Amino acid sequence: MLKINRLVAAVICLLLVFSLTPLTKAQTTNGVPSGSGLSISPTISEFTIKQGGSANVNITLKNITVDNVTAKGFVNDFTSDNATGNPKIITNTNNVSPNSIRNFVFNLDDIPLKRGEQKNVIIGLQIPKSTPPGAYFGIIRYRAVPAGQNAPGPGQVALTASVGTIVLITVPGKIREQVQFSALHIYRGANDGSFFFGSPDKIGVEIKNFGNGFVKPFGTVEVHNMFKKTVVSYQFNNPKQPGNILPNSERIFTNNIKGIKQIGRYTAIASVSYGRGSQVLTQTKSFWYIPPAFAVGFLIVLLILIYLAWRAYNRYNRDRKHNFRR
Repeated sequence: MLKINRLVAAVICLLLVFSLTPLTKAQTTNGVPSGSGLSISPTISEFTIKQGGSANVNITLKNITVDNVTAKGFVNDFTSDNATGNPKIITNTNNVSPNSIRNFVFNLDDIPLKRGEQKNVIIGLQIPKSTPPGAYFGIIRYRAVPAGQNAPGPGQVALTASVGTIVLITVPGKIREQVQFSALHIYRGANDGSFFFGSPDKIGVEIKNFGNGFVKPFGTVEVHNMFKKTVVSYQFNNPKQPGNILPNSERIFTNNIKGIKQIGRYTAIASVSYGRGSQVLTQTKSFWYIPPAFAVGFLIVLLILIYLAWRAYNRYNRDRKHNFRR
């Protein structure tokens, strides 16, 4: 009976292997794995274009797969994630952002790319004369579709990743600047707080943009110990490529820090400016750092004191009862 069970199991395994073989071959071409992918640069482009004006987005596309592909271009709107500044792409084409660049983009053609080929691509931007001043943004994306024999057949869909370049456009005019310095965060890992048993390792500067244009805040952050000595100092929002805050959104600019090593109370001071720097917003936040060894030692001492107080109280009650009986 045992031999029969083993024979049946072996037959089932062979059937599974043969049934999966066509799936494996479908993903190869002449024994070489196939796939569809692209690389794109730059990943972000910024423009200031007047009403009725135009400009070009210059990008470089490269086919990084083993097959010939066609890079199909399209435009998506996006919103802010209100934290890191990373875009949240709006894939529903019926949901049009008031800051969309979809109507500004032209010459977005399909680009044929041979295996390993790289091409420079020029995409046009045209701003209608009736466009209100303000900030407009979107992401121009390309999806690689296999070409030739590897192209999807009728009723089939090629599941491929896409790449994109973010386009930020400012239409000059009456740009309203309204910024709020919302909060100053002290982190250890992902935990925001004001009392730490481990050394804090990040500081976050949270800023809200209530205006209709892009905001690139800048400023300094310092941390002082209880003896007024500066232990941390840096400029936030990378000066080489400063990050933007989209209209009607917020962003937390987070930087790693070192230098919080000694026990005590610390004070973080952040000074933020924007635009021409005529206005400076400041916030402070105090926090405590208690090393784990000190916290454990303090807890042990506290427990000992409680125990001694309890013994003293019991001895006092015994002596009191003894004296009362006498």
